[in-house]
Amino acid sequence: MTTPSAGTPVVSARDLVKTYQLGDFAVHALRGVSFDIMPGEFVAIMGPSGSGKSTLMNMIGALDTPTSGDLAINGVSIGTLDSDSLAELRNRTLGFVFQQFNLLARTTALDNVKLPLTYCRDPQKQAQANDRAAARLREVGLAERMDHVPSQLSGGQQQRVAIARALVNDPSLILADEPTGALDSETTVEIMNLFRRLTEQGMTVVLVTHEADVAGYARRLLRVRDGRLVEDRPIIGGAI
Repeated sequence: MTTPSAGTPVVSARDLVKTYQLGDFAVHALRGVSFDIMPGEFVAIMGPSGSGKSTLMNMIGALDTPTSGDLAINGVSIGTLDSDSLAELRNRTLGFVFQQFNLLARTTALDNVKLPLTYCRDPQKQAQANDRAAARLREVGLAERMDHVPSQLSGGQQQRVAIARALVNDPSLILADEPTGALDSETTVEIMNLFRRLTEQGMTVVLVTHEADVAGYARRLLRVRDGRLVEDRPIIGGAI
């Protein structure tokens, strides 16, 4: 697993501003947001539609850059990186989990998990692709489902494949965007407990959700409203 040095935040945001120009109108998506996320934290980001939480998630995921201010991943400012370097950062350092599982329909669980290694520049990781993918599938409880295609898997199993895929490159940070939105309540509990176990093993997880019971599995809440960070506090006993 790739981890920052001791004391270095996985994510460091300083006075983040993001403004989109739509014709004659300026949309202020973020208005001076600052926070740090340390290794091993489990952080939930919440906010109503239009609050700026999706913009913030895209920025943490190196999919967007700030208009002003700075966002650093493992001490590297994303604003200093060109498009190739941003793509490499996303591949090597970040793991993404989405509401829709985004699995290749005719491809086995094992081959879906191996996919990020196709774009990896580390020849050792590429050579170990099968072993690494199989190990991650075992880690998420799918040792007996490696040869199954998505249509042969339940929704919860498909999301576990997606989580294994996010983990296969040993990222520093998992970004989960509404990861239980397509799941029933029982499966949601299973997936959220899996995220919690990952953080207990040292993984850093940032979760975007509009559901308070899902956010309650995290250990810290960042609440965004009108482009501003209006709350940053620990989550104790699942209380949101």
